[in-house]
Amino acid sequence: MLDIDHIGYAVKDTDGKKMLMNDLLGFNFIERIVYEREEATSKLDFYETKNGVIELVEVDNPDASINEFIRSHGEGFHHICFEVEDLESTMEEWKSKGVTFSVEPPRYGSRGGYITFTDRETTGGLAIELIEYKKND
Repeated sequence: MLDIDHIGYAVKDTDGKKMLMNDLLGFNFIERIVYEREEATSKLDFYETKNGVIELVEVDNPDASINEFIRSHGEGFHHICFEVEDLESTMEEWKSKGVTFSVEPPRYGSRGGYITFTDRETTGGLAIELIEYKKND
């Protein structure tokens, strides 16, 4: 059974969601990670809940897939992330079951892990992120 690492929430403005997350829902802000890549800058805000973590995702490039999602579905839950022990072997196993991946090869993601995402068409309409945290030996 897989462990849930976090649930991703697509937003237009991470700062605009602070009242919702802190004051209304009572979640604790953990950290903000900003990624500046050639194609876009992403803001990732992490909030601790009683039973896990919610990641708010804001991307400044209007053509980014997260913004396409917002245009199509509105702001809301975008993906669920599961932690795996061996990302490459999990990907191979899932590929044998018909799953395809939109991020391949895996890339370094937030919070010290390597990530990939499934193509939602091959996982029942749900985008699934897989993360493997590298252990320090």
